[in-house]
Amino acid sequence: MSDSMREQMQRSIAALWDAALSLTTEDTPADRLSGLVAAVTEAEAQLAGLRLHLLHEAKLAGAEAVIDGVRQSVRTTPAQATASLRLSQDLCDRFPLIGAALNDGSISLPQADAIVTGLRKLPGRLTRAELTLCEQEILAHVDTLGPFELRVLAARLAEIIDPDQAHADDGKRLAREEAAAHRGRFLRLTPDYHGSMRITGQLPVADAALLSAQLDALMPDASTYTATGEAPSRDARRADALVLLTQKAANTGTLPIHGGDRPQVHVTLDLDTLTTGLGKVGLIGVNDVDGLTAGEVRRLACDAGIVPVVLGGASRLLDVGRTYRAFTPGLRAALMQRDGGCAFPGCTATPACCEAHHIVPWWQGGDTQLGNGVLLCPHHHRLVEPDPLQSEASQWQVDLDPVTGLPWFTPPRHIDPARRPRQHRRFRLQQIRAGAPPDPDGDPPDTDPPDVDPPDTELSDVGRPDLDDLIRRSAAIWTCDG
Repeated sequence: MSDSMREQMQRSIAALWDAALSLTTEDTPADRLSGLVAAVTEAEAQLAGLRLHLLHEAKLAGAEAVIDGVRQSVRTTPAQATASLRLSQDLCDRFPLIGAALNDGSISLPQADAIVTGLRKLPGRLTRAELTLCEQEILAHVDTLGPFELRVLAARLAEIIDPDQAHADDGKRLAREEAAAHRGRFLRLTPDYHGSMRITGQLPVADAALLSAQLDALMPDASTYTATGEAPSRDARRADALVLLTQKAANTGTLPIHGGDRPQVHVTLDLDTLTTGLGKVGLIGVNDVDGLTAGEVRRLACDAGIVPVVLGGASRLLDVGRTYRAFTPGLRAALMQRDGGCAFPGCTATPACCEAHHIVPWWQGGDTQLGNGVLLCPHHHRLVEPDPLQSEASQWQVDLDPVTGLPWFTPPRHIDPARRPRQHRRFRLQQIRAGAPPDPDGDPPDTDPPDVDPPDTELSDVGRPDLDDLIRRSAAIWTCDG
């Protein structure tokens, strides 16, 4: 970089600093601060795009000194340097539209990296024109989806290009991945020579789901550590659960129970998969896993408790009105399938550590039903719990969309004076993949919780089969001999 270019860049950065330092806490309007943050964010993305472009130019020009300087730089790890060099090549050679969006600041570097990571997983049979269509499709959602959701969506864009072929590819891919996961399984215990053993390992998704269910059943509640004065993290309590599991197996040879029953794995499947044993099965609470083959779930069903949540078919009675104050196991399973974890925007808590929350409190006459429930982690459960001593405008409010049945959260006025409703990105991703993306600029839901009926299914009420009856009829497929 020449001295004049460096000086010009430094002057621009100095101007931004001058603007920032001239602000005072007392009289700074929020929109001015927001504008400065947006300007810096856009410039940061543009500089990242320029750097990647220069790296690609250096590679084309054979400037090995530049490439070696990147690899040897102390400002990044070797893995980050390698990833940057690969990303620079992909943005310039394979995905130019994504590169252009980064260069003009329309997307951030994490978004660009996530999109390219997902696009790399598309089938190699796609033509250049089809890849361009995929780029255009994914760029339409960069204003509403974060890096994680964009990576998942990008990896599934083949379903838009060729749905039939994508379905066939899915089955073959899952079978390959299951075989590779089985071959790659391992568990390693290594001493750190400071009083601990480091445990590292890798398990196939189905086996890991069963282990996770066992650990969740044994995980001590945080309140049990009060006497010792500890405040352990969830990871620390999971470690304690692993020790308890081994002790229980060694002493009694029995598995733990959870909620009066052995730990269960919740899976989603459609009616065809249930009755034929063919197709893909989803795993509730594991958002970044595409799914399992029906054969793998059959194997898991031989020895583990499986709770099937049938999509497009009938389920057990979920709406129990005011008969029960607490949510029943069947209703909780339905909330787990719908919400996939804590529904509060931005929260990553898994279903196992969430609680079922009455949107209209039970003490205010709210019913225990799917249309009045939402899954929340303990922190966000306390945050949204209505306080009768405060005004509605000063509290978080939860509404279920009358069309989709999915939760929206309206912030209090001190967080957002306009009180614009927010939704978790995982719900936006679900609707985009289903072909019906939500309109972020559309009318917000009603401020009063709507009476949401369960979504219509593919079967009419007349002649709709009972879930227990379906399971009995498909027992030969979903159970094992011996």
